[in-house]
Amino acid sequence: MFHSLRRHFINIRGLITVPGAIALAIWAFSVPLLWLDHQYGPQVETAFGSLLGLSYETAADVLSTIATAAITTLSLVYSLVLVVFTLAAGNIAPRLLKLFTSDRVNQVTAGLLGGTFLFALTVLYRVRPDFVPVLSVAMAIMLAALFVLQLIYFVHTVSRSVTIDEEIASISAQLERRILKMVREDEEEASNPRPPLDFPYRIATRESGYLNAVDEDALYRLACEHDLTVRLLSKQGEFILEGQAVAKVSRRPDDQDGEFDRAIRDTLLILPSRTTVGDIEYSINLLLEIALRALSPGVNDTFTAIASLDRMTAAFSAAVRHGLRTRDVSDEDAVVRVEIPGLSLDDMLNTAFHPLRQAAAGNMLMMQHIADALTRLHEIGNQRAQALISSHGTLLLASCKASGPLDEDYAFLEQRLPFLKPGE
Repeated sequence: MFHSLRRHFINIRGLITVPGAIALAIWAFSVPLLWLDHQYGPQVETAFGSLLGLSYETAADVLSTIATAAITTLSLVYSLVLVVFTLAAGNIAPRLLKLFTSDRVNQVTAGLLGGTFLFALTVLYRVRPDFVPVLSVAMAIMLAALFVLQLIYFVHTVSRSVTIDEEIASISAQLERRILKMVREDEEEASNPRPPLDFPYRIATRESGYLNAVDEDALYRLACEHDLTVRLLSKQGEFILEGQAVAKVSRRPDDQDGEFDRAIRDTLLILPSRTTVGDIEYSINLLLEIALRALSPGVNDTFTAIASLDRMTAAFSAAVRHGLRTRDVSDEDAVVRVEIPGLSLDDMLNTAFHPLRQAAAGNMLMMQHIADALTRLHEIGNQRAQALISSHGTLLLASCKASGPLDEDYAFLEQRLPFLKPGE
């Protein structure tokens, strides 16, 4: 199923599929309206009198004005989007461009303007001195009013999209939602069933790319149908080479025609580039990229890095309190059917704090805020998380000492890590 939808999945997130579908839908709506005008136009004009009464010249002028305005504004919208792309790539992070292309406001605005242009052009084509489609002209005016309101909202959204704090908060909210889905529930604290130890059969991929998503339900059904266990070898977001093994199976499947291998491959969404779909590490890397660019000598914007750090710790809060659930999928008899490698709490904290600590060496303001973030997480974390956070606190002090700070600065930083034991 995933295999047949891969290219569609790429396009639907950009500025092609959604705007095109909206524009075609509005354009297609002109056909039944023109038919209604042919059938009931004179009666409608008689019933409403001067409210809908239009001469041929007036209708033609109104429609041509709407069509011209719509196509002109559409070019302006795309120009503004390109300006935002340029600003985002240069000042925030190039990988944010994927978020902008998938923004629904941009897509709806482009589709509405394109559809209004096609609608007005089609109705204008049908206007004749002996036939003035009053219903269609009225609808064109309503579409013009609608695209003016949408344009105002679009400008408001664009002005916010180049505000870095807004983007940091938006990415953090997505990251927090994804982490919450992986937070371990209370009933999962019990011991998990043990998977098989031997996986002799390997399944290789037929293409290179990033593993963006896994159809867990389809994998589970395949494993139950063939009475075996499937172990995935790559996490979401990892790059896979053509011919590389992506899964192991607890025994060789019964079919000899390779149908089982193809079914396994079809449950894996491998794309040429990474997306944010279900990929926690990718969202962490986005926030991290913003912070590292802000800490670079060329930008030197420590407060943007602090904002990224604060939002990351907010997203991590549920994970350090409860831990992350296992990714093993078991059947009703407690037999493990699918093993999916996931992001552990160690991986998540290491991904975020190691690069930040290294980039902040010598920047006492940033190091102090890293210490504050670790202290907040340690205060709410469980025992396992507290041990990990303590190790990061120790590394932070070591990095600070290696940068040669004043004794007063080092003592001040040490005070901001009260959870560390003396001399640790």
